[in-house]
Amino acid sequence: MTTITEQSEISEETRSPLRLAGYIAIALGVLALFSPLIAGLVVTLLLGANFFVGGILEAIAAFKAERWSGTIGLLLFAIISIVAGLVIFAHPLLGLTTLTLVAIISLVIAGFAKIFWAFKVSDGRWFLVLSGVLSILIAAMLYTSFPFSAAWALGVLVGVNLIVEGITLIAFVRSTEH
Repeated sequence: MTTITEQSEISEETRSPLRLAGYIAIALGVLALFSPLIAGLVVTLLLGANFFVGGILEAIAAFKAERWSGTIGLLLFAIISIVAGLVIFAHPLLGLTTLTLVAIISLVIAGFAKIFWAFKVSDGRWFLVLSGVLSILIAAMLYTSFPFSAAWALGVLVGVNLIVEGITLIAFVRSTEH
């Protein structure tokens, strides 16, 4: 019996969709880089839809729950999610600006965390420090040009991420071929 960890090859039926997904991710990433504002707005609207649909489903779950002590909390989260989704739909640029601020804060936190952990490990310490410093510098660059950076930052980040994910998928598929 072969386990997943012992299997060194992936079937062509599995490789083909992964390869296609990789090419699609790269294409979408390139499109995002050519039009970062539109990409940022699309991501913002998808997040708004996620909040709205998630809030509706949470509300349904809250009303179907019988005598559960967390019903009020779940209903409160549902209302907050629905309102957040509606606000994003009504003001997508405000949502994009807010997401850009969240990205800036996340980059700062990640940068300091990497620098902190760099002093806890022995191997690769300077790569972690470099990565942490770069995260903080990128956050500073985005913040100093804020709110104008909101027009392009999220779209560029999404575009680069899609391209890297696509390349990674294709490289993975190629590494499993004969």
